[in-house]
Amino acid sequence: MIQHDGSVLRLGKLAVDYDPYDRVSALTYLQQRHALGEVVTGLLFVEPDPGDMHEFINTVETPLNRLGEAELSPGSEVLARFNAAHR
Repeated sequence: MIQHDGSVLRLGKLAVDYDPYDRVSALTYLQQRHALGEVVTGLLFVEPDPGDMHEFINTVETPLNRLGEAELSPGSEVLARFNAAHR
């Protein structure tokens, strides 16, 4: 498909035997396409056992809009330590 600026947009599908659960194959595919000057977009990898996001990032069960200022604002000391750890 030729774009308004003369560039070419080529759409394609993955091979029938492509395994979206194989992380190494997904990275290899990206590198191969990059070497050919192509930009790949779309869903290429699916984590087979992703786990629970809230467990991973240690969120609270209470919705944030129901928490008070005391729970949402840890105080200047905690904030200072957090910022120092991320510099």
